[in-house]
Amino acid sequence: MKTKSVVRRIFAMVMVMALMLTTPITTFAATGSKPYKATSKMTIVLNPKQRGNSNTVSIRVSDLPEDAIITKLTVNTGSMTYSGGAIVCNYLTISSSNGRTEQIGWTGQANKTLTTSKFLASAANGTYTISFNATNMSSLDIGTKSYQPSITIYWDDEF
Repeated sequence: MKTKSVVRRIFAMVMVMALMLTTPITTFAATGSKPYKATSKMTIVLNPKQRGNSNTVSIRVSDLPEDAIITKLTVNTGSMTYSGGAIVCNYLTISSSNGRTEQIGWTGQANKTLTTSKFLASAANGTYTISFNATNMSSLDIGTKSYQPSITIYWDDEF
């Protein structure tokens, strides 16, 4: 009787091990999105008929999982303030400490969401810098324009 009991136990252990080896293991990647707002404003001051770049603002992203990969990155230009001149924006530039840069055509709308394409599949954590290029169309007045931008990072955490 003892032999039958030992054989049953061994057979049960072999069956459990076989099931463990043949059962697929599913891991789920963490995904999410998170907005980050610049702590300062992008500002430009242009003389009449002058073209130039605004100051650069930085946004630091360090609280996502270490292996978070960007699936989408958007820039919201934020609220706008202006005075004098007739400043028309030409494009917005976003760069990352991961070595990627993109210029996105933009005519200066406040609270406009711009979608990037050159940041896909890059590391999400890092420092992002944003600035814009504009032209003062006025032939008489100095113009000033400012925006309070933010970015939203959509990410997957690859295991």
